[in-house]
Amino acid sequence: MGDRHTPPDSPLPNTPAKKSKTDSSTEKDEMSTASTTSAPHSAPVAPPAGDVAAAPGATGAPTADAPPRVIDENTDMSTLTDQEIMKLMEGMDHQEDVMNKPLISTPVPLLIIREEYVRGSPQILKKLDWLQEHGWDQVWRARGDGDCFYRSFTLAYLLRILHSPDPALEANLAYDAIQRALPAMEDSGFDKDLYEEFLDPLSSLIRSFAEERETTSNEYSIVQTLQDAERSNCIVVALRLLTSSYIRTHSSLFSPFLLSPTTFLPLSTDEFCRQEVEPCGKEADHAQIMALSEALSIGIRVAYLDRSEIGGQGEESVINWVEFGKDTTEEGRPLTLLYRPGHYDVVTKDVPPKIPDV
Repeated sequence: MGDRHTPPDSPLPNTPAKKSKTDSSTEKDEMSTASTTSAPHSAPVAPPAGDVAAAPGATGAPTADAPPRVIDENTDMSTLTDQEIMKLMEGMDHQEDVMNKPLISTPVPLLIIREEYVRGSPQILKKLDWLQEHGWDQVWRARGDGDCFYRSFTLAYLLRILHSPDPALEANLAYDAIQRALPAMEDSGFDKDLYEEFLDPLSSLIRSFAEERETTSNEYSIVQTLQDAERSNCIVVALRLLTSSYIRTHSSLFSPFLLSPTTFLPLSTDEFCRQEVEPCGKEADHAQIMALSEALSIGIRVAYLDRSEIGGQGEESVINWVEFGKDTTEEGRPLTLLYRPGHYDVVTKDVPPKIPDV
């Protein structure tokens, strides 16, 4: 193809064909922070925001003529719409200073999440109880900064390798999947030197499983590694570029689903990627999740923790699992995420520690 370039108005600045490590590191730092200044041919990266914007499954928006009702300690929590719940979450995030929360947390019992809904929707409590009864008893929280899906994906991706029967083999398969995704990034016009810089922390982590390094030797080491802001933010950018490049190179597949999350009007592939995928702080919806799962050949299952009633017969009808990717069977070991309106976390079953062979 011709000279590599960054698509106009993407969050990546135009760069020369080759850079020194110092130059690339500087641009990496600029990219992983939320820029609020615009420059020719580069859209600003959206500043981090709480994961509370319009999201899949959100319903019950007030009409344009109806004034918002006052919600206080006397409000019946079970009467709140999804939008009102999202607003409350936004307020809680700001009160607790979301930017001081860890990027990824160590696991907490699902029962702690349940305590937040004791006075809330019985449908949500029923779903939480179903998850608990079926072994989904751990939640790994991601910071609510708009990048929670990509952070949760990263953690679940690495945990999947850690707990596989053969971590070294699983790591090699994951590394190969990333390599197969690179041509789409080049075809999309992204600068090779730059996207390789952003991919390096993720590739290094994956390779460390085969090399049995301490950074990925156990769950705590993985979380501690992902709490490093520079490394974690580089991975977020890399995953966003992987997602964008897959959508750009499969535009006919995704075009019917590329809508503005605020106006619900159709967007072109380029507009959607520049506005909703590439800038940090922009939340992920179905199109982004599907694109990333296909780009890296990994199944994803999302447990929707909303107030919807699930029809059908049997216990599986209690909770709505939304599936992405080719193999979401239990044998395929898909990544499992928990979705609450506007936010993604990782939900897992407690895995017994591995006992070394004697």
